[in-house]
Amino acid sequence: MSHILQTLRNNKPLVIGLVVAPLGLYSGIKIKEWRSARKVEDIKREVAATATTQAPQPTLNTADDIRLELQGLRGARETLARKESTLAQELESIHIKLKRLDEQDAASKESK
Repeated sequence: MSHILQTLRNNKPLVIGLVVAPLGLYSGIKIKEWRSARKVEDIKREVAATATTQAPQPTLNTADDIRLELQGLRGARETLARKESTLAQELESIHIKLKRLDEQDAASKESK
């Protein structure tokens, strides 16, 4: 028994490590549990906050409501088609300009 005590006295860093390591492991686990519990509480709080601030989506009850929604979608589709046409024209214009620049570049290289 005295031999064991003498060995422990001579190896104080080992003894300290054997005592501190389990305490550190225990406290690390507790911190992790606390963080995960807090994270869950934060998510629940955010969900509750968004649920109270979100306005309920209007429901389409009548045929008139559906007709109005459909007209709005058709208008949006026409607007997108016009924008697409405008962008296509701009792209064609850029393509023509690039072609001219390439021709000018080729002509300048030939003249050199």
